[in-house]
Amino acid sequence: MTETLAKSPVTLTLSAEERTQLLTFLEQALKDARVEEHRTDAFEFKEYVRQKEAFFQGVIDKLRHSR
Repeated sequence: MTETLAKSPVTLTLSAEERTQLLTFLEQALKDARVEEHRTDAFEFKEYVRQKEAFFQGVIDKLRHSR
């Protein structure tokens, strides 16, 4: 069974320090995922890691453009 989650927008108020720390965390997670993708040969796992990369990049982009 596949669970579908609603994509309703959420508003989150962060201090400048919180935003910076969250960006740092997400950027490191993205780098780690890229290394993981590069090191795997399993197609299905590689696709899963690519989805994680796209997710991290999307959130990073939103944080960078929401000053």
